[in-house]
Amino acid sequence: MLERCLVVDDHEMIRETIAIMATSLGFKECIMAVDGADAISKLYHSRPSLIITDLQMEPIDGLEMLRLIRSGRYGLPHDIPIIILTANASESVIAQCISFDVDAFLVKPVNRLSLQERINQLSQQAKPKKTVEHYFSMYQQDPAKSTAFQVNGTVAFNDEDLKEFDMLIHGQKPDPVMTSSASFVPKSSEPQFVPKNEDNRKRFIKWQDRFTVGNEELDASNKELLNIINDTYDLIVNHEEGAVFEDISKRFQHYINQHIFREESLLEEHGYARLKVHRDIHARLLKQADFVVLKCQADPSFYKTDFFRLLRFWWVKHVVQEDTQYKSTLSQGG
Repeated sequence: MLERCLVVDDHEMIRETIAIMATSLGFKECIMAVDGADAISKLYHSRPSLIITDLQMEPIDGLEMLRLIRSGRYGLPHDIPIIILTANASESVIAQCISFDVDAFLVKPVNRLSLQERINQLSQQAKPKKTVEHYFSMYQQDPAKSTAFQVNGTVAFNDEDLKEFDMLIHGQKPDPVMTSSASFVPKSSEPQFVPKNEDNRKRFIKWQDRFTVGNEELDASNKELLNIINDTYDLIVNHEEGAVFEDISKRFQHYINQHIFREESLLEEHGYARLKVHRDIHARLLKQADFVVLKCQADPSFYKTDFFRLLRFWWVKHVVQEDTQYKSTLSQGG
């Protein structure tokens, strides 16, 4: 991984600064390119092990370069890890980058610590790539830009769904005449949404006995997810910004990795009849989570919208409505 790094940016100072950072983090050599066209030539001849590229360049920008590389054009190694630098990128451009399996985003201005975190992330868990044919087919179709929260072209949930989730979370019946709202954060004037815990922080959800899945270990794991939701909510209502959300995101990813593995192992051990269905649901949720986490890397403002939506969706549609179905199975086996 740390053999040779290609840094692409049309600003000389930025690319030289990033190259110095990358060298200090262990890369044996850093090559620099002034735009996407120059980068493709350098990639072809020098075969770097990582590309760090800006988005906005002429004549070939970072998105087009990503599309060309993943499509295997000009004999390029299509599965090379790529980190894209963002600054005010549109949601549609971010979505297109994700569809071509960008490995990570990094918000400008870049500092050494954030760059190190992204490199460590890729070293520990490389993002799997699809076939050249898959990307080439996408490149030929040149799909329309999308600004919706989507998974495989399907909108996962809308504003009315979110209001229903909130009602279900708090044990209330959804109001059939309730209209959609542009706000995804309950107002502080609505006390049912803002109970306070011992340290006076605002909480979005309280643990209730009806949330149990019949296993103490899995319940403890789901309580951590509930803490993640509440901590995210607290950051939002207190108007926090930027890096503080990254720690929440890391906790969520840790929850996903630990919880899903343990849950599927237990369900298989107890012969759960819906295990295949449950695994398929997990696979879809993991795709949603990957999509949202990458969007938040590209633009941290999405932590307050898409990330918080995902947490609520995961809790209600999966933990409360799906996971509780195996309670009797685990209880009988215990």
